[in-house]
Formats: sequence, structure tokens, C-alpha cells
Amino acid sequence: MIQTHISAILLGKDRVLKLKKPVNFGFLDYTTPEKRFAACRAEVDLNSRLSPEIYLGVETLGAGESLDYGVLMKRLRRERMLDELVQRDEASEAMIRDIAETLARFHDRARRGPDVDRYGRLAVIEENWRENFQQTEGALWADIAPRERELIQRWVRQELAQHAALFEARVTGGHIVDGHGDLRCESINVAERIYIFDCIEFNERFRCGDIASEVAFLAMDLDARGRPDLGYYFVEEYLRQRPDDGLLALQPFYRCYRAFVRGKVAGFRLAEPEFSAEEKRRAQAEAIHYFEVARRYADRLRDKSLLVVAGLSGCGKTAIARSIAGELGLRLISTDSVRRDLFGAAKAPAGYGEGVYGREQSEQTYRTMFERAGQLLRLDRGVVLDGTFSGESHRAAVARIADAAGARLRVVECTLAPERVRERLARRAARGDGLSDANWDIYLRQLAAHRPWGGGALRLDTAEALPSATHRATDWLRGVAKVPGAS
Repeated sequence: MIQTHISAILLGKDRVLKLKKPVNFGFLDYTTPEKRFAACRAEVDLNSRLSPEIYLGVETLGAGESLDYGVLMKRLRRERMLDELVQRDEASEAMIRDIAETLARFHDRARRGPDVDRYGRLAVIEENWRENFQQTEGALWADIAPRERELIQRWVRQELAQHAALFEARVTGGHIVDGHGDLRCESINVAERIYIFDCIEFNERFRCGDIASEVAFLAMDLDARGRPDLGYYFVEEYLRQRPDDGLLALQPFYRCYRAFVRGKVAGFRLAEPEFSAEEKRRAQAEAIHYFEVARRYADRLRDKSLLVVAGLSGCGKTAIARSIAGELGLRLISTDSVRRDLFGAAKAPAGYGEGVYGREQSEQTYRTMFERAGQLLRLDRGVVLDGTFSGESHRAAVARIADAAGARLRVVECTLAPERVRERLARRAARGDGLSDANWDIYLRQLAAHRPWGGGALRLDTAEALPSATHRATDWLRGVAKVPGAS
């Protein structure tokens, strides 16, 4: 049996029976058998939109005063759940791409209309946040990230006031849908196809909303589980299916919202008697973690910034660049993606300085990257560039772009011991991840010609865990921490 604050889930060999607890949290009410039956029926109907093979129907249990109901489901392989794959470091870019494509198709055909649009209105968004803040007040919450929650409250009020027109434009633009509402890694199974299940059935206000919020949920969850790079990649791949500038602009706001909700839900367990002292200790730690994740989204860069994440192939710079961009709510431009746009997506073996990596092609790639960066800096407060930046001319050019835009140039130079680079290159090739064609021989050629980037760059050893390395970089970029090796 697995318990949540609203359900008890009984696991059999091939089937799962999900029972509703007789609780009332305000945002849901399961206090009578009739209400639990309606919730079970709604759960089957709504989840059949994405995974009809999984939901087998509503089961009647007992009789008379003991009458109750449950949702009968096909049991999925636990080892193929996305949370398990992430934990074992087996989640690949191909899996994330398939999930993005599945969700984009779902959103294309999702229910829309005036009765759904109302959930995307500014008044409802404000009410959702007001409810969050009210439900995290009192003695229970005194020791759960008080500073983080206070900072988030101030930031949310500012965002709601400054972006009111954008929220309303999302409604008129058709971006409000009857979606999933709880798009976490635990709700996704990667098997012969992508199964997305366990949507919210108990409250339409939580299920219907901006697709930007739904996309932000999974991106945040991947971030919270230690894969912020896959979180950004998921958003990037979703936008390749459904281009939407407003969605990207709202990612920090909705990522913060989703992390705050997860922290709140974890905190609810502290008041429930069926959880042991150890389970409550873990719940408190989980709540604190999610509020810290939310706080980081709310702590944006103060100055217009051009951020360069540089380094040799295989050193992990793309993962760091994606992670920084996701946390700070910035757009990322990589030489690999620009090269794909210019010369095609198919990988073709090429030696050092040959083929699409020849001098002329490389210059065209960097020139295009710089043009895009300049355009984005005129529209936004920052952009992240990802590339090797081995040439002095490229380093000088990026400084000129920052100066012309009135932006602060910050450089994070990723480093990694050669033996670790070789391991990463081999693992990347085995998975088929990434757009880069670089191999060990190319890395050695790059290493022989490499000159470290001076001028106050942060030298970041990517051997440490990705979240720690990312936070080291983003804290330095915000100016809240002195980091050894930076000036």
C-alpha cells in the first residue's frame, strides 16, 4: 500500500486499486461515498484521454454502511516510471522528446472554451496564490522555509501586477485548456509508448489553466529531482512542437507556483496522524526542498546580462547552460542548435575542423548565434550562449555584443578532468543524446589548442552533482556568493 494525503493505493501483481480517503481540504471533498464515487468516475473518464488502456473502471466495494468505491487500474512497470528512470540516471533526451510530443498532441485537442478560459483569468491566478499563502500559515509552518516563503510572496505580488496584460492575453490567445493538472515524473511511464496518468479529477480549477503552467510543472519536477538540464530540454522540445513565446516568458512564474504547491502538499502530511514520525521528518525535508526550488525561480538577475557558458566538448557545458537558463528564466542559444538549423539535424561523422565544423561553417554558426543573441537582448533582460568559444575572435565578439546592448557579460567556463570527459562522451554516444558529434579524438585536439578564459570568468568543475554546480554558478551570477576561482 502507498499513501498520499488524499488516497490509499493498493498494489497487486497486475492491477492497482486506488481508494479515496474521506477527507476535506477545501479544494477537494471526499467525505461521503457519493462524492468518492463521483470522483472515481471522473478520474476514469478524464485519464482515458491520455491513457485509456490503463484505466479499467470503477469498482464497488462493500455494501450498506461500508459501501465504498475505488478506481481499478492496470499496473505499470515501476522501473519504467520517469521518476525511477531519473533516479537511476537512465532518463534520456529521446524519452523527454517523446513526452513533449505526447503532451503537445494532447494540448492540441484538449477542451477549450469560455467555461475553461475562466480558469486562466488573472483573478483566478491571484486566488490560487492567495490560497497557497493562506494554507501555509500558522504554527505548523513556522520552521518550514519562512524566509523563502516571504521572498516568494513579495515576488509573486510584483509579477501579478507587472504582467497582468500578459495573463489576459493568454486567455484571448487560446492558451487555456482542460489539461492534466499534476504533470509530475511519477505520473509518466516510458514503455512501448508514453503513458501519462493520474490527472486531477477533484477540482477543475487545478486541472484547467494555461498550458505554460502545465509545461512548467514537469520542468520544475525534473529540476527538483536533480535534472534541471532535462527540465529546460523538455520546454525546448515542447516549443519545437508548439511555438509559443508567451509560454517561455511565463516559465519562472509557473515553475515557482508549481514548486510552491509541491512544498505545500508535502507539508500537509505533518498534520496527518497516519504518518509516522520518520515519514513526517521526510515530509518536512521535502517541503523545505520544494520551497527552496521555488525561491530560486523567484530570485532573478537584476541586470541585463549576456551569459556565456563555455568549455571543451564533453565537459558538461550544455547541461550547465540549460540548467542556468531554466533557473533564471532565460533563453538559451547553443552552437549545436544553430548548426542544426543551418546545416541539418542528421549527425555525420566529421574530424576536427572538417565538414560542418570547418572554419567557414563554424564562423557562420557563431555569426548566426551572435545575431540571435543581439536580437534577444533588445527584447529581453538576458540570454545564455553555449559553445566552446575557443577562438579569441569569438570571445571579443561576444564582449562587443554585450557592450552594444548595455548588458553585463558574465562567463562560466566549465572544466572536467580528461578521464571523466572520456566517460561522458562514451555515455552520451551510447544514449544518442545531444546534437554534438564530438568524440574523444576531437576533445584531445580541442584540449591541445585551448586557452583558459580570463577576465573574471567563473571556472566551474562539473564533476560535482549537476544541481550543486548549477547553484554555484547561479549564486555567483546573482552576486550572492563568492566562488573560488572567480574574480
